[in-house]
Amino acid sequence: MAWKKYADLHGAPVLAKKFYEAGTVPINYSAWPLEQPATQYAALKADIDTDVVVIGAGLAGSSVALHLAERGIATVLLEGDQPGAGASGRNAGHIQPYLSSLEPLQNFAGGGRKFLNYFTSNRNIIVDLCQKYSIAADVHQPGMIDAAKKPSAELENKAKFWQAQGYKIDIIGAETLQSMLGTDLYQYGLLWHEGGQVNPYLFTNGMASVALNLGAQVYGDSPVMACEPVGSNWRVRTANGSVTASQVVICTSGHKGNAFFPELQNTHYPLVACGMATRPLPAELLASINPSRSVFTQYPTGLFPIVIDERNRLITATIPGMYSAQNAEKYFAYFLRYLHRTFPITRNANITLESYWTGMTANSSHHYDKCYPKLYQVAKGVYGLMNFGSWGNLQGPMMGMSLAHAIADGRVDDCVLPIERPQAVRFPSLFETKIRRTLIPIARIADHFNLA
Repeated sequence: MAWKKYADLHGAPVLAKKFYEAGTVPINYSAWPLEQPATQYAALKADIDTDVVVIGAGLAGSSVALHLAERGIATVLLEGDQPGAGASGRNAGHIQPYLSSLEPLQNFAGGGRKFLNYFTSNRNIIVDLCQKYSIAADVHQPGMIDAAKKPSAELENKAKFWQAQGYKIDIIGAETLQSMLGTDLYQYGLLWHEGGQVNPYLFTNGMASVALNLGAQVYGDSPVMACEPVGSNWRVRTANGSVTASQVVICTSGHKGNAFFPELQNTHYPLVACGMATRPLPAELLASINPSRSVFTQYPTGLFPIVIDERNRLITATIPGMYSAQNAEKYFAYFLRYLHRTFPITRNANITLESYWTGMTANSSHHYDKCYPKLYQVAKGVYGLMNFGSWGNLQGPMMGMSLAHAIADGRVDDCVLPIERPQAVRFPSLFETKIRRTLIPIARIADHFNLA
């Protein structure tokens, strides 16, 4: 049950350390599932035919299936567990409406203008889909605040660029920040009016349900064992069935452990992250902690992005140290230390941990902010849409829509992502070592001594 959260772990740890390091703790240890389980999809137990088979029912794969079904394309969505059980159901829930770095666009055709135009035009896709299909996913646009302790030319330049793209952004000072956040720690910031929050697990399940209602077939508990050519088509085999299709779209996170197309396993830089949710807080306390309920992140470290969900919980995420990802008490203590310093009223409040979990991101770049999703052509008719890093909440459904429309139109190269061949990255583990051993500890020290 989804409510059996941190209490299980606190009394007697149920899971071995390796599950936390691998980011494979059961999804019900995440904050996002409700007490009433989401729809459980039956396993594939037949040999069927379709036009497109999508492997992986996360944010990207569920979007591909939904948007193919909208176009009337016969689609089968296969998930090894249940929708949202992987990386898509484990993030911090914030909707970042901008790109952290534009530098990778220089390698796109035309300097990436097509991608940028598509991104800006569809930056409200999460809210739009939830409204269009009545998806109940705790989606709100209260705005997103990048808060800094002093004026920042980088933030100002960022605001000017995105304002020129049509974004509504306010550069705000100490007085406004104190009014919105309830703290005087920050003196300068950006308010992204189109930023927001979503329950990513419920949103992913919502998209899968919409795809089903639009005519797609959805199967859970159906890990793919093989993907084999059959004439001009492909047969995707599971333990108890198969799907034969002319096109295959692979939307697995990291692709680890999959025997089919193993060259996809080495195309990314893995990085484990941990998430935390408090037990529900009283309204009078929340009136002093971020009363605007904006999504809130700290510039430049971003150590503890904060979302307040519809159940009045504080939800955050951070990067754990090497070989200690299972240590819930340690990282919650870091978070409490930040809360107590930022919001002194919390020092005497009873704020306790409800949920603690980990997940694994698959980053396409060893520079964290330069991670862009990838579209790989693995073989004729087989594509991999993956390696979103931490930006999947928005870009997963967005890029899934772009690819689905391109497939439906018979021109995959119309997708706004360039089509690439899978290529192994060099020294993938060094990225995680750098982040977890060096950069995050330095950021915590800077934060502790008010140096950031």
